[in-house]
Amino acid sequence: MQSFLSDTEAECKLCDTVLNNIYSFNLMSNSSIGVRIPPNLQKRLESHIAETHSTRTEVILNALAQYLGASEEVPLSQRVSALEAQILELKGLIKNISSLPSYS
Repeated sequence: MQSFLSDTEAECKLCDTVLNNIYSFNLMSNSSIGVRIPPNLQKRLESHIAETHSTRTEVILNALAQYLGASEEVPLSQRVSALEAQILELKGLIKNISSLPSYS
């Protein structure tokens, strides 16, 4: 069978196939768990998610990894996302502090 793809197109198609397989493998290799949490903790979680623009999964995964001392095992993209969320939270806190009246 004759191929009508150039070498570059064939390489790109191969790369796409490999990347899709890696992505699918990573999705399949993650486990899912369900937990019950008290309503007050749920409210704090939802507030944190809203303030930091994170996902529930990111927040819980990062908290669990930090608790277990395994932060380096969290994918870099999720660690960067968590840092960005923390920066947003800090900016909000700084804004709140700077809007307080000064009593000097």
